[in-house]
Amino acid sequence: MANVYAGELGITTGDRDYVFRPSLLAMSKLGTPEELIGILRDVQFEGSYATFPYSAHRAYDLALSLLHVCHVGEDDRGLDRLIGCYREVKGRLRYVAGSLPFRDIHVLGARLAVNGMVGAPRKTKSGGKPSNRFDPAEFVAAAQAHLGLSTADAWQMTMIEFQRAIEAKYPPSEAEKKEVEAPTREEAEATVAYIEQFRKRKLATDKK
Repeated sequence: MANVYAGELGITTGDRDYVFRPSLLAMSKLGTPEELIGILRDVQFEGSYATFPYSAHRAYDLALSLLHVCHVGEDDRGLDRLIGCYREVKGRLRYVAGSLPFRDIHVLGARLAVNGMVGAPRKTKSGGKPSNRFDPAEFVAAAQAHLGLSTADAWQMTMIEFQRAIEAKYPPSEAEKKEVEAPTREEAEATVAYIEQFRKRKLATDKK
């Protein structure tokens, strides 16, 4: 099954197990370093699935792409039955839904993007500028140089594995540890409120 500590996701349906691994190789298949940052941003769109505006369409399509490139295995037909696929129907390209609900596909795809490009988020002091690119090849080179991995093994790493391996080899100093900020009470309350709202929305969707 999936190794969630490495950033993998798993789905079990019937007697089938599906594993999705957001490796550096999988991320590289989605686009250029500049395009990957756009994918990370756009796939996390939150909106109504009832009207499906353009942003929701793009977020959903990106989620499908992420699930495809991260899927471990070669049973594409079985994966299509799970998440759906685009097919030509009477001369027009149409999406044929699978057994997994739209919202679940979106959430899983967004999580794979975060696990694959952000890794395990670290809360640090503000002041840094957000990056406008994500280049998997740079992390592969760092894994080879600092961790002694082969090219093949480095490409199969996830960002979470890379982060933990680098931290294990180069532990942060006490001064660096003190620079990490704990969440404020307001931030913690906002996070709890967001989770509660998300659960309510999902419960309302599941009842429809």
